[in-house]
This record gives sequence, C-alpha cells and structure tokens, in this order.
Amino acid sequence: MEKIKVTIEGCEILCEEGESILNAARANEVFIPAICYLSCASPTLACKMCMVEADGKRVYACNAKVKEGMQILVNTKEIEEERKAIMQAYVVNHPLQCGVCDKSGECELQNYTHYVGVDEQNYAMKDDEKKFDSWGKAVYDPNLCIVCERCVTLCKDKIGKSHIKAQKREGDMPSKEYKDIMPKDAYGVWTKFKKSLIGLNGVEAEACADCAECVSVCPVGALTIGHFQYRSNAWELEKIPSTCVHCGNGCALTYEVKQSGIGGDERKVYRVSSDWNFSTLCPAGRLGFDVNNRQVQKDKEAFNASIAAFKEAQTIRFAGNISNEEALILQNLKEKFGYKLVCEEVYPFKRFLDSYLKVSGSLGNANQKDITQSTFVMCFGGALSYDMPVVTHKINNAMKQNKGANLAYFHTMQDVVVNRFVKTTINGIYKPNSEEALALLLASVCIPREQMPLSLKSQIERYERKEMQTITKEVKKKVKVKELDKEGNVVLDEEGNEKFIEKEEVEKIAQEVEVITSALYDYCGGLKESIEATKNGIQGAKNPILIVGFDVYRAKNSENIAKILGYIENLSMVKILLLPPTTNALGIALICELDKEGVGYSIGYNAQGHYRIGVGAENSLQMPYLNEQEGTLVNVDKRVVPLTPATSYNGYELNDIAKVLGLEYESTIDYTSELSIEKGFKSVEYDDLKFGFLNDGSEVRGYLLGVHFPKEPLEISPIELTELESYNLYARNPIAHFSESTLQSAYLDTKNGLQCSEAYAQKLGINAGDKVEVRFANGEVVETLAILDKEMEGEFAALGVCEFEEFKLFPTTRYANVSLKVLV
Repeated sequence: MEKIKVTIEGCEILCEEGESILNAARANEVFIPAICYLSCASPTLACKMCMVEADGKRVYACNAKVKEGMQILVNTKEIEEERKAIMQAYVVNHPLQCGVCDKSGECELQNYTHYVGVDEQNYAMKDDEKKFDSWGKAVYDPNLCIVCERCVTLCKDKIGKSHIKAQKREGDMPSKEYKDIMPKDAYGVWTKFKKSLIGLNGVEAEACADCAECVSVCPVGALTIGHFQYRSNAWELEKIPSTCVHCGNGCALTYEVKQSGIGGDERKVYRVSSDWNFSTLCPAGRLGFDVNNRQVQKDKEAFNASIAAFKEAQTIRFAGNISNEEALILQNLKEKFGYKLVCEEVYPFKRFLDSYLKVSGSLGNANQKDITQSTFVMCFGGALSYDMPVVTHKINNAMKQNKGANLAYFHTMQDVVVNRFVKTTINGIYKPNSEEALALLLASVCIPREQMPLSLKSQIERYERKEMQTITKEVKKKVKVKELDKEGNVVLDEEGNEKFIEKEEVEKIAQEVEVITSALYDYCGGLKESIEATKNGIQGAKNPILIVGFDVYRAKNSENIAKILGYIENLSMVKILLLPPTTNALGIALICELDKEGVGYSIGYNAQGHYRIGVGAENSLQMPYLNEQEGTLVNVDKRVVPLTPATSYNGYELNDIAKVLGLEYESTIDYTSELSIEKGFKSVEYDDLKFGFLNDGSEVRGYLLGVHFPKEPLEISPIELTELESYNLYARNPIAHFSESTLQSAYLDTKNGLQCSEAYAQKLGINAGDKVEVRFANGEVVETLAILDKEMEGEFAALGVCEFEEFKLFPTTRYANVSLKVLV
C-alpha cells in the first residue's frame, strides 16, 4: 500500500493510508496518551485521553484516520487542560490503597495522573458501594474500575468470546453544576464510569473457565487473578523473558519471579505476563507455570544405571517437546552409535513436511500476522480452538478488524467457538479420512486450471463430470401496471382514463443447463456448496490464507496431500500456515532423522521404553521439564525462539548423559550455534539471541529460519475413492491442556476426559463427572471422566489424550471406533 505524509507536532512522517492517527504516531515514536485503547482492536472511545487537533478540528486519535497532508497537534494548552480534568475525574473517589494494590508500581492510572500533572483535586462527590464480582480466574473490584472497557474489547475482538460487557448501574451521578464548569469530555468520562460496571454478558461464570486474559489488559487493579492477589508487589518481581512450552505456537511470555522460602534462597514464579497490547496467551500459557522438578537432586546411582541402559539400547524413543539442542544431541548420538530415533508425535509431520518441502520449497509461507491481515481465512483438518487456541484468537481478530472478512472452516466436527467469529462462516463438515479428496477440491478452487501441473489437473478432472441441472434465474423486466391510490382504487387521469405507471418486476425462469460437478463432493460428505462459497471467497480477497491442522499429517496418503497443498502455495495467491502438532515438532523435524519404528532394547525419554528417563514418577532417572531448561524452539511462525528457565534445577540433564557417552560439549546451550545452517538455522550463540521490537511496538524474540529449499516438481499420485469407515471418537485434548504437565498445574481447573455435547451425552445416558469406560476396537481400554462440553455439537465424542498413550489408542489417525460404558 502506498504511503502518505502527515505532520504531527511539526514532524513529517510517512504512514499507511487509512490507519488511525494513534497507530501512526506510535509507530513513529510520537506519544499520544490513551488508557482504553488496545492495539489491533476496535476503539472504545471510553477515556478520551487520546484527543488531538487534526487540521484544526478536535478528534480522537484512536478512531480518526490519517489523511494526506494532515496537520496534527497533540499537546495544545486546551487539550492538556482537558486531559488533566479527565484524570482528576478518574481519581475523585479512587481508593487510596496503592500500598497493597496488585497493580501498584505498574498502574496506568498512577502513571497518567503524574503525566498530566494532577497535583490538586477540584471536584468531589459522595462515593457509593460497589460489590465485588468474579468470573473464571478473574477477581473484579469495581471500586478500582475506571470502565475503560479494554477487557471487554479484548474478549470480543481478540479471544472471540464476548463473555463480559459494560453494564448499566444505578449509582450517584456527578452534580449537574459540574457540567457547566468542567471540560465536556471530562464530565462525560466521569458520568460514564459512574453509571457503568463490567459484568458477565448473559453467561455463567464458569463459561470463562481458565482464561483470565481480561486480567492481563486491565490498566488498574480492578481485575486480578485469584492466585496472585495480595501475594506480591509488582516492583518486587524479577521479569524473565521466555517462551511458552505447551504447544507449537511458541508464544512469547515473561515469568515474574522472586526469592521465597526460608532465607529467600529459592526462586518462585508468581505469575506470567505477556505483551498484552499485541498478543494473547492460552489458559495453559497464562496459568500452567507451576509444574517443575526443582526438588530433584542428582541421583548418581540412577544416572549410572541410565548410562548402562544407553549402552545396551538400540532405540531412543522420545516425546515432541524437547528443545532444538536436545534434538541435536539425540541426532549426534544416532550418528555415533546407530540408534533408531523414534518420535511418534512428530514422525507423521516430518513425513508430510518432506513432501511439502520438495514441492513448495518452504515450511509454509504464512505466519500468524498474515492471519490478522487476511480477509479470507480457510482452516483445514484441525480442532483449532483446542489444538492451538491462540491461532483462533488471531482468526477472530481478522474477522473483527478486516472489513468484509470471512472464514471457511473444514473439519469433521463443528467448532462452535469459531462459528461465532463471523455471521456467515462457511462450514465444510467432511467425512473422516476424506482429507485427500478435500485437498483436491481446495486445489481446484485455489489454483487457476491453466497453471496446474498435469498430474494435479488430471486427478481433479478424473472425478469431474458433466450433468444437466435445473437452475433458476431471476430476470428483471419493466412492465406497465395500473396506478392505485391508498385505498386500492385505480387512479384516473383528467380525461377519466385509467393511469398506468412503469414498474420493475422480477420473473423467475427455470432452465436446464450443463454444469461440471465432481464426485469428490459427495465422497467428502456433500461439500459442493461450501467449496463453491470458498471459490467465491478467494476471489477478490486480501491476503487469503489456508491454515492446516494436525489431522492432515496423519490422514490417509498424507504425503500426497502435502504435494497438493504445496502446489496451492506455489501456484496460487493463497498463503499456507502449517500448525506443528507438538511444542517443537518443527525443530525436531528439521534436526532429527526419525525412524518409523524402533528395534530391540529402547530408552524412553518422556516416552514409552524398556528403560525410562524424564519427568514423572514412572521414570528411573528424573530430568528437567522443558521450561526448566536453557535452549531454543522453532515456533509456528518459523522463528527460533529462546527458552529461559525461571526456577532452578539441580538434577541431571540429557547433555550429562551425552558427555559420558562421548559427545564433546560441556553445556546444552553449546549446541545452539551448531544447529544446521543448511536447514535454516543461524550460527548464533544462545546468549546472543536478540530481543527486540517491531515498528508497531510489538515484541520479537530470536530469529527467523532462513529456509530456502530446492523445489522438485513431484507428481500427484493417483487418488482412489475407497469406502470410508464411520467413527464415533476423536483424539483431542480439552481447552487448557496439552500434556501431563498441564494436568498437574494447581491453577488450571479444566479437567481431562471424554468430551461430549450435552445432547449426545443425554442420548448415551452419560452425566457430567461419570466414570466412563472407553473400549477401542483394537482391544485397548481406558477409564476416564465424562465432560459435557457446551462448545460441542453433534453425535461425536472426543477423548483428551494428554494422560494416555495416544498412539496406542489412535495408531494411524485421530479417529477411532469405540464402545462407551458408564461405570458404577
């Protein structure tokens, strides 16, 4: 987009046409105060602090758009006086409890009061009682609330829930005498927050569950998280920037810690914070920080036994939540001793990625920012609200912020949460194991037919056929009709003749036409309407994007699907974002040569094996959790991001074993600069990984992979429409959980179990909290609790696999056929 010039406070700046004055100013380091504003969200115009003068007219910078040549003044004498009056109104009866308020030391009300120079109080009124409230993890003190509505905006425009809103209350109003002596905006702000409170928007308090994101944006102490309330002053906390380790999103977060225990010799995490203006966290990221192995000490006997086991082993099995450095250690051990490396969680993704890379030459050319800038988002093959919640926050933000934006959601189940993001969601509910056929259909509407390689074009045309269809056309024509008066009588002219008027009528004409259709529609479950709507949505869309979920990597013929999707990236305007199925699936897939199966005696590192090491009581040698280690991950945006531990760990690490086995490096992070440059990594020392900020003020950490792989014009393999089996169970963790570590968190209330819609549970005779036996066709049996998920629809259940061996229960796909039995 072409840049335009505006002048702010005498300084000429370049900015994007149509962006807000506030954004343009901040991007060019010009400060305009604003309390209610939240970046990348709708302006609420609640605080009025961002008032500026634009071309001689008073406007609000959060809402007003820049124009070519605009002259903007930020700090006129009149504006400064009004801002001061607004802050005086905010603090008329604001409780003076800064010494114990959780926000003290980082309170925006304090900051702005000093910024505008409030050193006296010109207004007064009797205070009134406001009762405390709570929802989910949030505790609400309305006496501290200034009703800026940042929390409301976040819930609506970023999270996509709209669970809270500003509600009317009957409270005392400022004297009308003040209306004559106060600046207009100051009086308006005062009356607004005096007659409003934040509260639940017609939902139960439990609907918010473990979220607590509204707390993160509160500028004062009105919203706090229960576990932190009155536990520490903000200035006492040391801030440790790190990366969330719970899923492949790899969100940037900050652990806030201080010394505790007898003598203050032990660091403890008190809370997690984030760059709230630009990003969100999921419940696990915000709350699941308390699980660690800090009590572990070095057990020499167990360590020696582990060394002996490694010397005997032929296979190392491991989970998909290890760092890049640990992955390189395992790869080096493989090369030195010939171990088989088995990671069941990552192997299907790596196999998919190998084919995708050859066709596309990339790891997917989209990132999460592309989502927020798109007017047409497509999702394929994933329960995104559960698998990677922050990605759905970005989708919702795009739907709310981009004019005319729409969403096409292709999955085997309805996603009730996602359906609320936009009124006209294109829902493509397809049959399990028909992903390959659906990929062909997507290619047929994304790629111009003349640009397709022959093998792709021939596969699409193989299932196309011509057929006669009756279509109805609306034809507009003008006809003359008698003019009638209000009573329905024919109007006569002066000569007594009936008067006629010309009127436009619509005539519906039915006719048979020859159309091209595809057998793939019916095979997938009748997707013709949704695919055609997707085709129309792509045309004229700004930055269309296809988000690919976990189901696709384990789907039948996934390597062929990878080729098809790779051609969509190469030959169309559609960008593709591949969601990694585990915390560091992308890093592991690039670093490790994985084997499909192991042989002989095996070591299990946080995985099944004849001899087990890792976290959890079942392991012979205790190891650190991932959040207790230094190292790096590759996140969904293809950034190599740093891990920094917040608490101390005194036990053995994987590198201690590697050193005894003959690898050369003293510390795990010595491997950081040794990561493969051929795979896009940089030769950067761990301590040199940079933390920085973009022009919009958002924080960035680490570096982007420099991935440019050679392309190969692979042929699409023949696709056969074999008979599809029906299923009644899907492998999907509940919201807030990703692993056994999140299940151990004391701050997450969400339970794991068998998730059902209320209607399906009633049909099965299952009640919430019932103990249920789930019996699989392969003979495996698990017992778990029944959970009624109000965000589910249809006769389908989902099993949270974070406490079970997923690949034993779901060996090939995320679907299974089971029998369910309530246990007494």
